[in-house]
Amino acid sequence: MFDLDNTLLNYSKTEFSSMERTVHQAGLSAASTFEWDLFWYTYSQKNKHIWEDRHQSGYAIEQILEQSFFQTLGELDLDASLSHSLAKIYWDIFCHTCELEEDVNELLSSLYGTYKLAIITNGISEGQRKRLAAGQIDHFFNAIIVSDEVGCCKPDKLIFGIAMDKLQVTPSDVLFVGDSIRDDYAGAMNAELDFCLINRKQIRLPQQIQPTYFIHSLKELLHVL
Repeated sequence: MFDLDNTLLNYSKTEFSSMERTVHQAGLSAASTFEWDLFWYTYSQKNKHIWEDRHQSGYAIEQILEQSFFQTLGELDLDASLSHSLAKIYWDIFCHTCELEEDVNELLSSLYGTYKLAIITNGISEGQRKRLAAGQIDHFFNAIIVSDEVGCCKPDKLIFGIAMDKLQVTPSDVLFVGDSIRDDYAGAMNAELDFCLINRKQIRLPQQIQPTYFIHSLKELLHVL
């Protein structure tokens, strides 16, 4: 079983390239006062806070994006009336943009047919499924579990149970692969699964964090299995 963003798909690159295309398509980048670095930094901060507050606010993804643009444009003295159109343009581009992490196709091709493969991802159903389709890797998976569809998210063990039921496997059959300590490692521990941490940046971890396996690239997973 795999996490999706920043494990199989490079979320950061997808977000960045989608925003570059959005401001160009909307004509915002042509404004005399527009500065890309300042815009991207301000938007990223606003969006992070609004996204983290989404359960309290009850905002759908379109509202999260529109509020992120509205607050960003307002702070930078740009035309805040563009917020709605920017949100629509960005979401459409984002959903059809897929930046794969290195070695994804080679790894999945090697595993396909030998192992039951699944994805467990926290995210918005439309964005996750359309990006998988855009990357042409969705056919590799026996199950794709999206938090937005099942009403629970990592690190809750319930979402892992849903995936195991779909695959008809038990915890002893499963290796979960992910990049996040908070969501993936903690979730695997809650569900009593073996966990493989992909640590591409080789970040030093607290001593109490003890994944079953460490890898620095996806191709190393083949040596673990």
